[in-house]
Amino acid sequence: MKTKAFTLIELIYVIVIIGILVGTGFYYFKPHYLQNDRNFLELQLNTVRYEGLNYDKRSPSADVNYSIGCIAKSDFFTSRSTVDKHYKKHATVTLTPDESILCFDTLGQLHTGSDANQTEKDSLSSSDIVITLDYNHEEKNITIDHISGDLR
Repeated sequence: MKTKAFTLIELIYVIVIIGILVGTGFYYFKPHYLQNDRNFLELQLNTVRYEGLNYDKRSPSADVNYSIGCIAKSDFFTSRSTVDKHYKKHATVTLTPDESILCFDTLGQLHTGSDANQTEKDSLSSSDIVITLDYNHEEKNITIDHISGDLR
């Protein structure tokens, strides 16, 4: 009586082939840390920009909050909501020109934060800000237009 079954050697060959496929699959499906960091930072900057568009600091009131519409370079990857509080950045960030605080006014214009975040005419940025993210010798850029505040 002859039965149809696989031998132990055939099963070992199948396991080795599956192992090789899994090993090469892990290499091709690695996470895209640099793109994730760029997307996260772009989301943070858009959030701050929309806050600045929605909040008028020109109103003569004693309770004007000058931090609304502004973000410090050190806070680019810190939590602004409960959704992103566990995000871990991987890229290094450089700004050209180097500014420590970026602010947006009600017109969406970019300010440098040099006037204590009051977004007055003397703090308007005179050039576009280029944010460079670098990870594993790869770079991605975010450019903030100084006139409109749009991100590219």
